[in-house]
Amino acid sequence: MKPLSPDQLKTPDWAGKPLAGKNRRGGGALMEFGIPLLAVGVLIAIGHHLIAGVVAGIAVSLALLRRSGPAMKARIDRGLALFAEGAGKTVAAVLLAVPFFVFMPVIRCWLRLGGADPLRLRAAEAPGFWLRPEGTRRRKKHARSMFCPEVRLRGRLALLPLCVFGLGLLALTEVGLRIYGFGKPILFVQDADVGYRPLPGQKLRHPGRVIAINTLAMRSPETGVAKAPGIIRILMIGDSTLAGTKVSNHELYSSVLEGLLNERAEKRRFEVLNMGVNAWGPLHQEAFVRKFGMFDADLAIICGPVANVFRPRYGLERLPFSPAENPPKTAIGHVGYELLWRVRERKLGPQPWAREGANQDAQAKEGTDAYLRMARIFQDAGAEVRIEMLPARGTTLGHGGDPFSARMFAPIRDAMAGIGVDANLAGPIFKDAKDPGRIYYDGVHFDPHGHRLYAEYLFGRLRAGSETVRTALR
Repeated sequence: MKPLSPDQLKTPDWAGKPLAGKNRRGGGALMEFGIPLLAVGVLIAIGHHLIAGVVAGIAVSLALLRRSGPAMKARIDRGLALFAEGAGKTVAAVLLAVPFFVFMPVIRCWLRLGGADPLRLRAAEAPGFWLRPEGTRRRKKHARSMFCPEVRLRGRLALLPLCVFGLGLLALTEVGLRIYGFGKPILFVQDADVGYRPLPGQKLRHPGRVIAINTLAMRSPETGVAKAPGIIRILMIGDSTLAGTKVSNHELYSSVLEGLLNERAEKRRFEVLNMGVNAWGPLHQEAFVRKFGMFDADLAIICGPVANVFRPRYGLERLPFSPAENPPKTAIGHVGYELLWRVRERKLGPQPWAREGANQDAQAKEGTDAYLRMARIFQDAGAEVRIEMLPARGTTLGHGGDPFSARMFAPIRDAMAGIGVDANLAGPIFKDAKDPGRIYYDGVHFDPHGHRLYAEYLFGRLRAGSETVRTALR
């Protein structure tokens, strides 16, 4: 057989021939005007009118220049081709850089550990992509391997890559969870009298916030049990809305309120103590004050949502909080402990007050009585007492009322009126606030913006209604 010449092996030059007449002009017009018009229409539809005008201006300018002469048309086409090539290379580099430099080394390492040889580079006698098969018998024997070439080499342990992969995945999970903030939880101490309280002397750094708890178990700067001379001390006691563990100490509404008061004070300096603890109810608060005192406060403010009146004095067994005597050793353990708390709670069974009826009403009355007893403790020590409670998020934002909170608050207000304590349930206090989406980070708790707005609201109420604050600000 006569061998083929190189000329006979050349591909016919059909792809390089321009399309004739009408079809070519139609395609060029589509590229030149159709695509820019489509882009302009999409930009106008999504509201980017300025960018649409710029795109239209560029398209018209290029069309006019291309029609000014063959030389200009060639230069513009060449420039657009270079731009498209550069843009394509840039996009390809961006999209492929991570797979090539991150995932491919991992895959190659995985295959090497598992003994896989996809390209048969380490198979000395078997046919593959680089070795030519010899004879019909050999080709039949290895036909399947040509289509499924990932053959395991003898003597390799298949479990090795699985173990390495599992350990690597655990390590990456641990690192990721620690970056997110797990692994260093707030620790709590079981207390037979109070139920539980924060472990004193903690400082935790999480992404975007620093949580500091002083030696008195408060989210406040270090201070003594007794106040310094010339200080007006305000003790705020409440639940997680006051504790604010999703924000830093300086962003808490207690800290912001202290700053606002000291800005207006001339001679005396205010000190605001934050005794807010996650999931505390009135029975926890009363027990804490009875056991540890009122810290020489001139003014006590009881804070929190009205629904706290239902909380009995439970311990950590019903909560996802980490006990100080057995803290989680890893971030994965921290997450697991918090996820399994529902299982622990289910084993303990529902609280009696969780069911509507007499049990719930009895628990609400017990919580109301605890608020009343705590207020009397403060009054007997010579402190002014105020109660500032929060309704549901929708009410504070001005989206409607909260009949449930109003109904639960009425007995508290009536009980406090009997001993001369001002009890207040906030209304649509954030109705006219800017950026309402930044006030709450969930249905109950404030973001930093919400803490500041609520501190300003409390400052206005104290300046208008608190004899202690009015006297000090004079």
